[in-house]
Amino acid sequence: MPLLQKRIQFIDEDIPGEKWVSFFKQHHMEYRTWFLKEGELNRPSFLQCKEALAHFMPHLVPMWEHLVELAGGGDLEARLLSLYCPTPYASGCSQAVWTRYNPILVRNYDYDPHLCEGRILKSNWHGTRVIASTDCLWGVLDGMNEHGLIVSLSFGGTTDMGEGFGIPLILRYILEFCQTTDQATQILCQIPTHMAYNITLLDAHYQVTTVEVSPSGKPQVSHRPLAVNHQGDFALTNYAMFSKSYERKQAILDTLFDPYITLESFINAFGYAPLWSSDYESAFGTIYTAVYNPTLRAMEYRWPYHVRAYQSFEAFEEKDLWVTL
Repeated sequence: MPLLQKRIQFIDEDIPGEKWVSFFKQHHMEYRTWFLKEGELNRPSFLQCKEALAHFMPHLVPMWEHLVELAGGGDLEARLLSLYCPTPYASGCSQAVWTRYNPILVRNYDYDPHLCEGRILKSNWHGTRVIASTDCLWGVLDGMNEHGLIVSLSFGGTTDMGEGFGIPLILRYILEFCQTTDQATQILCQIPTHMAYNITLLDAHYQVTTVEVSPSGKPQVSHRPLAVNHQGDFALTNYAMFSKSYERKQAILDTLFDPYITLESFINAFGYAPLWSSDYESAFGTIYTAVYNPTLRAMEYRWPYHVRAYQSFEAFEEKDLWVTL
């Protein structure tokens, strides 16, 4: 397979404005096509979306209204941006927390490079600074807020669907309004999600929690320091087998509990199979490795060929990178 070139943007914009509008204009047709993939009648109405947001994430409603206005105020745009009962989609991902000495969270994001936004945004929407890899125009794939709270998602491995929100918006809500893993866990147990996901959390007090959410059952909360693409100890699903979820879990466990492994060796393991995937044709290729340090309130992003980007709340640099996958 030929090498792929992927654009990565680092954006600093406290409140959505010109930069967000520019990004929206570039990609709104792609999102519109995705939103209408199953037909417009299969998506909730404007009123249903607004009522769901007001009930489950009321503090986020003013920002949703602001974004809808920036997007032109249309009915379709408002429903899309609500991320309520959105079109289904699946991604891969491996994530784990190194718990020795100074805990950090490391994750690989696996998806179709052409569909990944490749946008890392530093913002300050509600008085809390957030740096996050974005999805669905204002949602979060993984990120950290200035309190040192870190979130990261991985697909739960089942195609079951229900009434709920796309998980990127729930993670946005957490980073905007939570400071600890306990607060974040409470949010994950209160807000319904439309598909199954595994969320790993780490905060500045070094508390680690993984929450397995699904539309068909109660959230499962544990202090496991890792998550891949199945739920429970062993869930035999087609996606788990396709994505080598069990092999990746074992690889993470082997490094986490090897007394001779250093922090750098642990991070480097995410750059090799089975944790790193090059199956981009099946929409399961690793697009980036992210390393989040809650003590330093800083993060590092890694790509092949030793391409690195370091960012923090005190020193965030706007720039564009073209990386080779």
